[in-house]
Amino acid sequence: MPVVLARVDDRLVHGQVVEGWVPFVHADSIYVVNGRICEDESRCRFMRMVVPEHLSFRVLAPADLKGVLDGDDQRKVLLLFDSLTDVLAAVQAGARLMTINVGNLHHVRGGVEVSPSVFLNRKDIGVIRELFMKGIRIEARDVPQGRYYDLYHLMEEDI
Repeated sequence: MPVVLARVDDRLVHGQVVEGWVPFVHADSIYVVNGRICEDESRCRFMRMVVPEHLSFRVLAPADLKGVLDGDDQRKVLLLFDSLTDVLAAVQAGARLMTINVGNLHHVRGGVEVSPSVFLNRKDIGVIRELFMKGIRIEARDVPQGRYYDLYHLMEEDI
């Protein structure tokens, strides 16, 4: 199953994703990857209401992502993670991701601002380094036409 965008966004499903990123990457599916949320039926139902009916929608745990992506389905999937930790958990469970877009990480205690919408703490920086060592490129960009930040190289220089 082709992943057209893997995005970290602590707001998960919202207008910027549905109206901006989905048409930009030509996604026909949105999958939220988070272990806590997949067990919260009311939150899953609420997010489903925000997703337009023409898009497929699922919520799954990071450990289940590899099996879903390895399926024969030809959907063009936009993956949404609410944290870099969930990305790392999915990769450690065998999911193959080439690039991660970090769009919004606002609620970070002790975070360093790396873009107007992304704040990283020491744990996030460690996860980015680990993902980079696995050959995964990490960028920060809030909207498709927004400024691009190469997070790993930015951290080498500034943090």
